[in-house]
Parts: sequence; structure tokens; C-alpha cells
Amino acid sequence: MPGLRNIFERPEVASVRRRDDGITEVRVTGLACSTLCVRRAASALRALPGVADVTFADGPDRFLLTTSGPPPAEAAMARAVRSMVVAFWARRLVAGLVERLRGRAS
Repeated sequence: MPGLRNIFERPEVASVRRRDDGITEVRVTGLACSTLCVRRAASALRALPGVADVTFADGPDRFLLTTSGPPPAEAAMARAVRSMVVAFWARRLVAGLVERLRGRAS
């Protein structure tokens, strides 16, 4: 489920499964919000060659891809999802600071 608890994670393709009905399920982890992040990930997946439509199925974070042929390679989907991250450098910086603060508190 998208949420701010994922703000320090990089969105990743966790699994890809081709269903009997021809739909490809792509499970993505690390989405920080259910609006902008989901829209950006769907747009990135939709831009892949052969993808005709993408919808989001909320639990667990699954995108359903309709393709005009074989689905894109999993590596291409992973690159597309990673490319949509907004200000990932800032997310990494804040995550590092949080880890340092947690280390000092122990």
C-alpha cells in the first residue's frame, strides 16, 4: 500500500506475473503516495513498447498491464518504475540522516 512510511525506499518491481487472461500483474513496492507516485509509475509503465493500458489495483500495490503482444521484459519495467522517482537524492539524504539519528539514540 502506498504510504509515507515508504518515503525512504526506492520504488522497485517486486514481481511480475502473466495471468491466463493475458493481463500482466506488476507488483511495485516503495510507493510513497497513492496519487502522484501511482500516476507517475503507471505513466512510466504505459510508455513501454507494447503496453496498451495500465490500471492500478490497490492491494498489494499491483499494476495491471494490457499489452498488444508479449509483455515488456521485467528489467525494462524495473527501469521504468525507478525512473519515475521524484527527488530520490533528497529521499536518500533524509534516510541517511534518520539512520544516523537512530544510531545516536541507541
